[in-house]
Amino acid sequence: MHAYGADTRDLFATGRAGDCAALQPTHTATSVRVRGGQRTVKDGPFAETREQLGGYYGLRAETEEEALAWTARIPDAKSGTIEVRPLMEMGGPTAAAPPTKFTKATHKEYLLLIYDVASAWGAMSEAERNAMFGRDMQLSKGLRASGHLIAGEQLAPAERSRNASVALDGKRVVRDGPFTETRERLGGYYRVWAKDLDEAIALAARIPSAEIGTVEVRPIMDTSAYA
Repeated sequence: MHAYGADTRDLFATGRAGDCAALQPTHTATSVRVRGGQRTVKDGPFAETREQLGGYYGLRAETEEEALAWTARIPDAKSGTIEVRPLMEMGGPTAAAPPTKFTKATHKEYLLLIYDVASAWGAMSEAERNAMFGRDMQLSKGLRASGHLIAGEQLAPAERSRNASVALDGKRVVRDGPFTETRERLGGYYRVWAKDLDEAIALAARIPSAEIGTVEVRPIMDTSAYA
């Protein structure tokens, strides 16, 4: 974790760092779906894969090569895989939020990971997709107004992703395409304040994509000791 702290400080010193966080282990995850107005909650991570999402960095890079160069510096690139995805310009969750009324003394930070089914989006009409996006924007505004929203992003399609790792000889390895071949793929996230897991689950169930995909709720890890 100390290596992460050094790299994070270097990144923030460049002025290119966006939102970033480390996540609690996957056994703390909770998966939320909404079907026919009924919420289903299951313990454990959404995807049963060998490598699980452990954290993320938001980065403002001028080129893909610059993004990949920073990616190769992440310590876990030597033992796992880092997926690099462009962010969509939607004008939604990333808009400046007012000062929050919550603190770590009363609330915890959670990441709401939105997993979408590509085939479900493809089956929608343009009007239906626009309505879904409109509901997302309204949710973002509501979370911002209530003080729950910390950050959020929508990712570009998984087909535009690049996967980076560092081999034993120190050379960078980059592959095209999504990291995991699953029916549901990560499409974005909300980082929120919640007083407990129950409130975080309630917020996750309000995300429109919970009706056609899955929202995984993960607690944020406190890394202040390594800053």
